Amino acid sequence: MGIHDELDHRLSGRIDLLLESGWQPADLAHLVKRRGTQRHVRLVIGLLARHARTHDAPTRAPQEWLDQLSELGAFDPKANTVQGGHGVVVERWARAERLDLDEAVHMAAEVAQVLHGVGRLHVLLAPPSKWGASNRGVRPTAAPASVDPKTLRTVRALLAKAEATEFEAEAEAFTAKAQELMARHSIDAAMLAAHAAGVGGTAGIATRRVHIDNPYAHEKAMFLSTLAGVNGAKCVWSSDAGFSTLMGYPVDVQLTEMLFTSLLVQATHASSAATAHDTSLRTPSFRRAFLVAFADRIGERLEDATRTVRTEAIEEYGSSLAPVLAAKDAAVEAAYTEAFPRTTTMKAKRYDAEGWYAGRAAADRADIGAGAAITEG
Repeated sequence: MGIHDELDHRLSGRIDLLLESGWQPADLAHLVKRRGTQRHVRLVIGLLARHARTHDAPTRAPQEWLDQLSELGAFDPKANTVQGGHGVVVERWARAERLDLDEAVHMAAEVAQVLHGVGRLHVLLAPPSKWGASNRGVRPTAAPASVDPKTLRTVRALLAKAEATEFEAEAEAFTAKAQELMARHSIDAAMLAAHAAGVGGTAGIATRRVHIDNPYAHEKAMFLSTLAGVNGAKCVWSSDAGFSTLMGYPVDVQLTEMLFTSLLVQATHASSAATAHDTSLRTPSFRRAFLVAFADRIGERLEDATRTVRTEAIEEYGSSLAPVLAAKDAAVEAAYTEAFPRTTTMKAKRYDAEGWYAGRAAADRADIGAGAAITEG
């Protein structure tokens, strides 16, 4: 067995094990991306494609699994075929990257080191060993009470209008309306589910992993956790893997993700504006403090908006609302505790004072409403 074959065999075995241990294709690609280069990622994608080929993923894998492979370029949904993953993947990858033997061995060893440095995850999708003979007719594993498509279209349209306008007051009106609409939809969905299931009934819990890129991943995870808390969801940060796990009612999870994406973009723009005329502020310590303070103040504003919506809902639903919301919170807490029985609270850090106050001020001007991340300036 040649060196390429040996590396291929070892890497494939590790990927097989991780995909049986709660990891999903997108998780592995994200993990390697955080710790390596695009060359490392392309090797992992090739190995994932070969895994999909070996396990007949187009015919047997859950749709969510195939969606991830498609995003990575390892699956063509129109043709329903795996892309790549032929033969000795490491050898083909090294040839495509124009690497000599020593370079290829070194980079493959780096990927192996990353993959061997992680353990099991909470299982969200059925692993390959649990796939049936066919995925035909098998629905995605979404929780029952997903977001109403019409409401979702309206919210996205409002956010798009908010991003398109140059007038801050108009943008804030659009995004505030989107926030209120989703918060009210969450309450209505909970009431409908309780009515259908009986007193104390719940609509099911959605669980989703949100991959968080460097830099400032820790602070971004804190931001996501703040938004999750406001919207009745739970959030667990897995620092080694580089993602947070969101748990909650589907509408709340989706709202949290949409807000996180939107507000990170706003924080990026606001941070750039805050340092535009003073280059001495363009430091990691300032940007970390800015992001945490921005998140802190946004959380307060969202709490106010949610409180307003709940007050209006009480007028409509009366005394029947409180026990339903209590049952909803209890269901989320129970699912969270079962999935993550040994979590610890993220430790607070000391942050740059100028960055903190600048972030709070920027959050007061933000549109509570949709894409990227704070980057080094």
